[in-house]
Amino acid sequence: MKAQIEKVFSMFDAIRKIDIEGFLEDARRKIDELKENPTQFALTAVLQLKLAYEMFDCYLKKEYSLPWRTVIAVFGLFLYLINPFDLVPDFLPGVGYLDDALAVGLALKLIRDDLRRFAISRGINLSEYGLD
Repeated sequence: MKAQIEKVFSMFDAIRKIDIEGFLEDARRKIDELKENPTQFALTAVLQLKLAYEMFDCYLKKEYSLPWRTVIAVFGLFLYLINPFDLVPDFLPGVGYLDDALAVGLALKLIRDDLRRFAISRGINLSEYGLD
């Protein structure tokens, strides 16, 4: 139990050490890309969500190993997506899915390296999932 608690604390330390300037630069670059082709972004996010589901399914079946931070991020994301009580209700036109999009984007950013490793282990073309 103590080892698991230490893993959770080390995960939070890693999150705090994120390069804020680099993060903001990445965000600005991604926003510029979205302006050019918003449907491609949505498709990529859906494909990565599908891959995250497959990765998590393999983890639960003990066919693939994942770090605790990834398990928590994926589980938390799926729990948030299926929870009927959102921060912003989905039925609100124009803004109803903004909180879902934020949760998806954040979780995918956190697990990106693990998604890449999983895709490589399964012989999946990284560029088809926007992971190149």
